[in-house]
Amino acid sequence: MTDKHVHIAGANKEIAANLQGEKKNFTPLTQGAGHAVQSIAQSIAIAVQDSVDTMRSMATVQSATIGVATQKYIETRDHDYVPITEHCKSNLTNTVDYWERVGMTGASILKSYKEIFQK
Repeated sequence: MTDKHVHIAGANKEIAANLQGEKKNFTPLTQGAGHAVQSIAQSIAIAVQDSVDTMRSMATVQSATIGVATQKYIETRDHDYVPITEHCKSNLTNTVDYWERVGMTGASILKSYKEIFQK
């Protein structure tokens, strides 16, 4: 027998032993679960990064808008610009809330997988 055939024969014996209950090897199952959780964790990390990018973009736009509205208010003393700044501040708060929600939801999802695989 060649080395290749010896390895195949050994693998077949191990498979047969597992099927007959002599030996239990769940390594492929636990490795598969680990890969699944790792993939999920990476997806969650990307979602959190995307929410940070959204927050950064919103901060740029809202800050610029507040700056222009403030400049116009100083020039004209028109109180119509005040609600614009308040609305922009509200948008910034909502964006931070969104980022926090994405992070907390991601953490909750990972925790649920940890509980499943520890049973």
